[in-house]
Amino acid sequence: MTRISTLLLSAIGLSLAGCTGTPPAAVASAEAACTVTTARVTAARGLTLDHVAMCDHIREGGTPEGYYVLGLRAHCREALCGSTLMGWFAVETATGAVFEWDVVEWRPGPEVDGR
Repeated sequence: MTRISTLLLSAIGLSLAGCTGTPPAAVASAEAACTVTTARVTAARGLTLDHVAMCDHIREGGTPEGYYVLGLRAHCREALCGSTLMGWFAVETATGAVFEWDVVEWRPGPEVDGR
């Protein structure tokens, strides 16, 4: 019985760690930034991962050092579509934190907390 109790408590601990939000990890590529952003934004908005069709990356020279900046595009599910842009986002390379991207001020805005 002790072994089962230990396994159960371990499983509960792992579940709670995911709910409370583990610290994000460093992001080393534009593709990883897309994956992290897709997961956070869809979770924050209550969408499934397949809602996102693709990421539009801004080239490294056009973004502040230490960030990947990208736009998320949704799938077009209509016969005729306008923009499928879900928004512009920035991923901090050192931490993996995802922020809304302020296109007017050209800087990170509020953090997206979809954990």
